Amino acid sequence: MTDPMLVVLFLRGGADGLGLVSPTSDPDFIAARPDDLRVLRTGDAAGHPIAQSIADVDFRFHARARAFSELYNAGDLSLVHASGLTEATRSHFDAEARIERATDQGAANGWLSRWLALTAPSGDIPALAVGTQTPGSLRGANAAVANELADMLLARGHWLAPALRQRLIDGFGDHGPLQAPIAELLNLSALIRTRIWSDSAQDITPYSPAVDYPDTPLRSPLLTVAQSMKLGLGLRVATVDVPGWDTHVRQSGPFADLVGQLSDTLLAFWRDIGPLQQDTSVVVMSEFGRRLRANASGGTDHGRGNVMMVLGPQAKGGRMLGRWPGLQNAHLEEGADLAVTTDYRNVLAELLQGHMATPDIATIFPGLTATKVGLWG
Repeated sequence: MTDPMLVVLFLRGGADGLGLVSPTSDPDFIAARPDDLRVLRTGDAAGHPIAQSIADVDFRFHARARAFSELYNAGDLSLVHASGLTEATRSHFDAEARIERATDQGAANGWLSRWLALTAPSGDIPALAVGTQTPGSLRGANAAVANELADMLLARGHWLAPALRQRLIDGFGDHGPLQAPIAELLNLSALIRTRIWSDSAQDITPYSPAVDYPDTPLRSPLLTVAQSMKLGLGLRVATVDVPGWDTHVRQSGPFADLVGQLSDTLLAFWRDIGPLQQDTSVVVMSEFGRRLRANASGGTDHGRGNVMMVLGPQAKGGRMLGRWPGLQNAHLEEGADLAVTTDYRNVLAELLQGHMATPDIATIFPGLTATKVGLWG
């Protein structure tokens, strides 16, 4: 039996949740934005309807999110709208730090690093970070692999050549601050080499995904995660950074492309992992949403509430969860933003309890009085 796995996709820059999962019939939304910054209900660019029971509003996925609509209608995808940080901040740096630390009690490490410390998974690579740097959620963890190493060893199918291995050993020896990371690098290289090397062909066995991935920037990171999962390295958690969502200026075109890339590539990944779907949950999140009203530059500025997406057949999918606060001025936060009605930590806590079988949530999210969102209810 495969241990459960969690994949966290972080949309860096503050994704426009109102543009991704859109309250198309809300009169306040229609008044606040031009057509190109809303999801429409009619015409060639109409969005994909979302069956839901939390509000008397016609919600739709963005027109480019057809794959999300397919997953939702198949019962594999759940939505939690109006979620986010309980305290207001519109600083990317501050919001990302808070959301990945996931506690206001002074902890310096991230929520995933606390999960790793609590559960102590025994696999060779229990955690994988794919991005330009290890994210804050894995800060303080010793079991994370940075993007450059993962890409070199997995996606591109290379390992450290013998001459380079010996140079590293000679150069760093048995002392110095780099001794431990160099030893880890060498051990990891040797381990992965045993999994991808073919003695008969005297060459690597390139990764062959079960489906064709679209040619997007997200293709290589998700291929790396899928390959890592299939190599049997003991992977339990993986993080993927998805940049580019800070859409202050001329949002409509770039945002549509980002949505299409995210939706299509995640569907390809989901199909690629095949039987491992039963052991995998994916959560898609961002540091905050965008303001209700469009700005003068054809974009949207930093806001508050956003939509979280949870992919995986373990939860009861095909539902929108949480409480929709509405977009009337009296219900907006500071008269400008979608209010937060679901603490994002409650979504993560329910994932760790319901999917990862983690009993001690208080250790992962100190200070949180967890409230069920309903993913497993």
